[in-house]
This record gives sequence, structure tokens and C-alpha cells, in this order.
Amino acid sequence: MTPVPDVIALGETMRSIITIPGPAGERSVPFVTHGGAESNACVALVRLGVGAAWVSRLGTDAAGDLVMRELCGHGVDLRWVRRDPERPTGSMFRQTTGGPPVYERAGSAASALEPEDLDGVPVRHASAVLVTGITAMLGEGPQRAAIALLERARGLRVVDPNLRRGLWGSDRAGELIRPLVERADVLIGGEAELAELVGGPRGRAVAERCRDLGPREVVLKRGADGAAALTTVWVEHRPPARPDLDPVGAGDAFNAGYLAARLSGGSVEDALEQGALCGAEVASRIGDTGPPGWPMPNERENEGRSP
Repeated sequence: MTPVPDVIALGETMRSIITIPGPAGERSVPFVTHGGAESNACVALVRLGVGAAWVSRLGTDAAGDLVMRELCGHGVDLRWVRRDPERPTGSMFRQTTGGPPVYERAGSAASALEPEDLDGVPVRHASAVLVTGITAMLGEGPQRAAIALLERARGLRVVDPNLRRGLWGSDRAGELIRPLVERADVLIGGEAELAELVGGPRGRAVAERCRDLGPREVVLKRGADGAAALTTVWVEHRPPARPDLDPVGAGDAFNAGYLAARLSGGSVEDALEQGALCGAEVASRIGDTGPPGWPMPNERENEGRSP
């Protein structure tokens, strides 16, 4: 029998076209790959030895073929991805030199997700499920599907608010994402995003406000300043500084590193460290996930970590 994935994630993945500046006097070079918060985390989880399945809808177009081919190459379980012949796969255009991405995702296949897309998916048997606020902001159907994923789960329920501008529900993100937060066991988010979501100051105070909504574990991602977590205690982790080549996707890799450590019985301190390492590794490569076959750091590969 085919094994049940350790982690099941739900969300949209798009074709990602990244403009890379050429040497002085030469033209920029387009790099075509894939990008999506939940599937990025799945790629990192697989690299860490955790079985991960991504559930979504894609068009029957070339962009959808590319996403399927690349995620399959990374070892992500795609058994529950549906191909929609009437709606396109979304696309994202961005530059490594910065600036906001440009999206072509209106009316995308993933924007038509519904709870029925989870029928037949072994959600109850997975060790964890993962969804971000992006899914809730794609449309009413995707938000219902995100809530259904969390309500059907019996394992660890992980939510990242992942606030994004320009989506269908961006102007009422709090209203759409709050039901996910209330159903989460672990809430992982950028410190500024969490502060925007619940209001108030940053640091431990915002983590406490988030925990009052239901999650028993709240993790704050702080970029170059590291990360912190509130459970029964407050823990902070500040990694050594490393240069970023392309930070997009680093937060998703952090989520994967943190979750992998917690699923294996690691402490919060270990999880913060592994999450930071994974995020830094992805930020050092072009693309949301780095190339297929490229390993993530893990506990045995890094000196000074607990056996």
C-alpha cells in the first residue's frame, strides 16, 4: 500500500518567472521555475526526510505541466492534485533585485478550490497539515477548503498567515485568516504580519495575543534577526548573519525546518535553529526552493547540534 504522507499541505502554486540581472552590459536572463508557499514548504520537508503531499488544482496548460514536473522532481507527493481544463495555472513575475512581484492569477484553477478537493485525501492520518493565509485569500471556496483541512486533521495543524496584497480577500485578511488561526495548533508567521493581524506591539506581547486565539505554539519569524517562539516559555534564536541572494521562499523553508524538527521530537530551541538554517539556505539560491536534489541542512549535518 502507498504510505500516507507525513504532512499534507493545501494551496496554490504558480509558474514563477524570475528576472536575473546579467553581467554589466548584458541582457537580463529569465529563470522559469515554480513558487507557492505550501508547495515550497513541501519541497523543503522532503529534503529533510519528511514525506509531504501537496493538494491543489492546476490548469491543463503548459504552466501546470511545469509545476507538476518540477514538484515531482523534488519528490513531493502529487496524487491529489486536480487538473482543471477550464481555468489557467497562475503565473508570478519577479526580479532578484527586489520590488513587488507581479501576478497573473485571477480566475486561476486554484482559486476554484473547494472542500470537496480534500475528499479521498488521508488528512486524518497525516502527522501534520499545513496551510497559509494565502489560500484563504484566494476566494470563498479556497477559504472553505482551508478550514476543512484543519477541521478534518487529527495531527498537528500548522498555519502561516502569510499576508499578501492584491488577492481577492486582501482587504479583509483578518476576517478570512482568523478562522484558520483559531483552529491551529502551531501558528508561524512574520512578526510584522502577526502584529498586523492581531494588533498591538511586537515581540512576546504579540505572540501572547495570537496564543489567546487558540494556538498553543506561536512562532515569530524575524528575518535577519532570527526567530522566537512562545509555548509555556519564551524562546529566542538569533543565527549568525548570512548574505541573501534571493530571500523569496526562505520563510516557507523556515516553516518546513521548524515543523520537521517538532515532528521528530525536537525541542522548540532545536526547531528554531533548524528553521533558521533552512531559511538561510534557500535565501542563498535563486528560486523559491533551490534546485532538485539539493539537500537541506539537518541535525546530523551541522556541528554543535544535539545528537
